[in-house]
Amino acid sequence: MDLPHIYYTNVTNKTERRQYMESQFQTLGLKYTRLPMEQFPKDGTLFKWYWDDLVGEYSEDTSHYINAYSAGLFIFFQEWIDSTNDEYMILMEDDYDLSLVSRWHFEWGELIERLPIGWDCLQLGFETPYVIPFYLHPTKPEYSLGASLLNRDYIKKLLSLHYANGKFKFDYNIANAMYIDRESGIHDGLRYDGTSGGPDYFINQSGCGYSLPLIPINPYFAGISHIGPFEKRSWEPKLSFVKCHEAYYEWWYHDRDKFTLDDFFTYNKDTDVLMERDISRWDDKYFYDLAMKNNEGILVPTSARDYN
Repeated sequence: MDLPHIYYTNVTNKTERRQYMESQFQTLGLKYTRLPMEQFPKDGTLFKWYWDDLVGEYSEDTSHYINAYSAGLFIFFQEWIDSTNDEYMILMEDDYDLSLVSRWHFEWGELIERLPIGWDCLQLGFETPYVIPFYLHPTKPEYSLGASLLNRDYIKKLLSLHYANGKFKFDYNIANAMYIDRESGIHDGLRYDGTSGGPDYFINQSGCGYSLPLIPINPYFAGISHIGPFEKRSWEPKLSFVKCHEAYYEWWYHDRDKFTLDDFFTYNKDTDVLMERDISRWDDKYFYDLAMKNNEGILVPTSARDYN
């Protein structure tokens, strides 16, 4: 697979994540660059360094982590525009399972040729608690940010909206209720208020976005802080991520060949419903027990051998 250069974010002391990702990249022969999250702060603090460079109106509940992380991404985006002539990049965090790349039944060039005209962002993976369409389709409002293919023009658009003359602006109005007044999660206990929804929103929701279920998140890393200490005894699975991971494997090992590539790269067709998996109907207890069993001893995803 002649994939574009991959850039992944990682905190230096999260060595198990870095080793996990880089082992996968090297096995697959992929070009990659680690983006150390420590580069984002200016003064050694992760949260508030960007205030002097922030324009707009923000409440006291603004998530410092989300804004600082966003600011770091935009600094990187500008450096990428200035230093490369690449047409595309792949951006991801350090908790993705690339095992299914070996099951892809198309060449990378074919994927690019089949993308609809005017596309900005292609999510190469996504998580949802509802229905997973196993075909190319417009990105749905509830999708979390997954590994994403971004084109150069879209990155320029994002820069024009959020980063100009060394200043960051994150207080745009958004209409997607899932990203308005949303809890920021494990990082600082604050909210997304005044953040334009954070990277989950502005990367995959503010342009012409499409999604394909190609790369699932590793549910045995997801939900564990990227920046804080990991205590195994307190780990709890995020069931939607566990279900998505299992659904991806089931599709790529058992259902892939039941449909054509034309089916795979087309939506709003008669066979759509046959290519969807409604994981909201799957039993929570079964997947909770499965996750806890698989998480014994080491953070690893379900082995592909279970699907051979």
